[in-house]
Amino acid sequence: MSQSTAKTPQEIQEELLSYLYTKTFTCPVCEREFMDFMVRRTRLRQINTDSDFRTHYHHIDPNLYEVLACNNCGYAAMYNSFSRITPRQQEMIKEKVTPNHKYIEFSMPLSAMDALNRYKMALTCVQAIEGKASQKAFLCLKMSWICADIKDEKNEKALIRHAYTNLKDAFSTEAFPLGGMDEPQVKYLIAELARRLGEFEEALRLISDVVVARGIPDSLKTRAQGLKELIREENTSKQ
Repeated sequence: MSQSTAKTPQEIQEELLSYLYTKTFTCPVCEREFMDFMVRRTRLRQINTDSDFRTHYHHIDPNLYEVLACNNCGYAAMYNSFSRITPRQQEMIKEKVTPNHKYIEFSMPLSAMDALNRYKMALTCVQAIEGKASQKAFLCLKMSWICADIKDEKNEKALIRHAYTNLKDAFSTEAFPLGGMDEPQVKYLIAELARRLGEFEEALRLISDVVVARGIPDSLKTRAQGLKELIREENTSKQ
């Protein structure tokens, strides 16, 4: 009889922890130091990339660890923007967020619900400081990925809608790059989100612009051509 090779919950947890390391941060709002876990990016092995630019990796989802959260004052933000907060915005966090903040115990490795709570904290902070539409868009998009993983279709759809609306606003009001993406990439992403929401005319209009755009990478053009065909097929099937 062959022995089972299934890993125990403890072995799975230990494997996930091997992809993480600890780092000390100083909260720019309350100036308290706190320790958090970061992903060892050099260990990541890519599997594939979804049509909305979500990248999947072996063993661990780095998306769960992209938000830093200070449990002392409630300030939270994406790692790459955590320290970029103005004095006025710091005061807005102290006025609007900190009085309502309740300590949340985060276990490591993070569960999907722990990660969602962190993203919710970050979204609350962006709203409190009257942040950019692009910031809201990418937070909602990344939250939708987590909801997809836990089969929460209702909240996934709502978050995609918020991402779509905010990204359209950002496209017309903010300077590029947005979330590290240039104009053709953002237009492609808006088209993909529109497709997922059944907004086929808008999706087709946007993706057609990307297909005929000059100077874009072949990889994006190929991806856009594939998305255009998919939009046409889904639109036809629903008529």
